[in-house]
Amino acid sequence: MNKTVVFAIGACIMTLYLIFGSLTHAKSHSYNSTSEKEIYEKYAELENRLNDLEPPKPVTIHKSPQEKEWEGKYPSTTFPISEVLKTGSKIPFNTIKKDPSYERPVYQEQWHSTYGGGRWSSIPSRIYFAQHRLFPIYDIGLSGLFDFEHNIGIDFPTFQNKTDLDLYIVVFQTNVTEVYTKGNQVIVVGNPQRHGVQVITVKTKDIHPSDLKKMLLIQLATNGYELDYSLIGYEPPNYWAGREYLNKNKKWFKKPLFNDTPE
Repeated sequence: MNKTVVFAIGACIMTLYLIFGSLTHAKSHSYNSTSEKEIYEKYAELENRLNDLEPPKPVTIHKSPQEKEWEGKYPSTTFPISEVLKTGSKIPFNTIKKDPSYERPVYQEQWHSTYGGGRWSSIPSRIYFAQHRLFPIYDIGLSGLFDFEHNIGIDFPTFQNKTDLDLYIVVFQTNVTEVYTKGNQVIVVGNPQRHGVQVITVKTKDIHPSDLKKMLLIQLATNGYELDYSLIGYEPPNYWAGREYLNKNKKWFKKPLFNDTPE
């Protein structure tokens, strides 16, 4: 377990200690100048914050909710990284953000249980994100992108190219040098470094999945070895054109295919 994970756990435990301390104080206070309603509301607020921080009962969690969603969608056929580098296609990438001196924080304000209703305060989620250094995403949903940036702790420019969709890949502590693809795999090659963040984009037109029903396996690699991986569904380069077509014809698509009403 790396230093970031250890500090994240420590910060979360301290938060739990403070919350329990507040609850104990609320129960033992004489309430001479505080109404019962205010006491109840404070207790409910602290209880909700605690529910956001941890599971209701002690439990061992091996997979995040996102990883559980991936089950059954892992590519059926994968190749060794060395084979993808030799027989796959090298594809261009564009760097849209790069800060070699960036240090991943142990804790950020938006991860507090009072920030945004505790939306990003879950201890299991915080540990999951701290365990990884590779995060892919599309700019096809404002809500999803909003959560993504708050979870990983950085922001970056997005373009929403209407005819040539970009796949964004956020990489921590690695200097990206090349990108290769074969089948449902995308290999991001780079040199590990102690600090830094880099955000790159690749065009989905350059990726040609062999199985569109399965997800893309995005792998971060150095010297032929995997450093990290993530999964994401494939979206075609004309994604936005398809969305606009559906929006223009949504009334038509809502009509039943067959009219069972007698003439």
